[in-house]
Amino acid sequence: FGVTRDIVSSHIPANSSSTPNHDASRTRPTRTTTTTTTSPTTLDQIKSALKHPEVIILDVRTKEELDEAPLASKPFKHASCHLDDCSELMSKAAELMPNKEAPIIVFCRSGRRAGKAKEMLEGMGYTKVLNAGGLGDIEGL
Repeated sequence: FGVTRDIVSSHIPANSSSTPNHDASRTRPTRTTTTTTTSPTTLDQIKSALKHPEVIILDVRTKEELDEAPLASKPFKHASCHLDDCSELMSKAAELMPNKEAPIIVFCRSGRRAGKAKEMLEGMGYTKVLNAGGLGDIEGL
């Protein structure tokens, strides 16, 4: 539930013992992988939100994905959100989710678009948005 980023740093000096004519002023870039999360969603948070009387389960998969594999275990609302275009979700948000304080559990096929939808909804003022990951993750709850 975090975002992994590659960070390139050039402040670590190159290993002078491996280079006979080493220039101490030169540095070699190193790659470090870190994980950053703004607000990680836990299974307990999702289970707790599911008990809330105003919870909204939001499917942001495409219409084709929805037709191919609908969420059968729980009632949900639908608005597509793509990594590069969440305009449908943005235009339907107020209608589908009028209470910005109600918990919203977002899912898609694998969790990436749900993460994007979470960012968009939080930017619109929704305060309790949880990324539940993919369809398989939410089906098991």
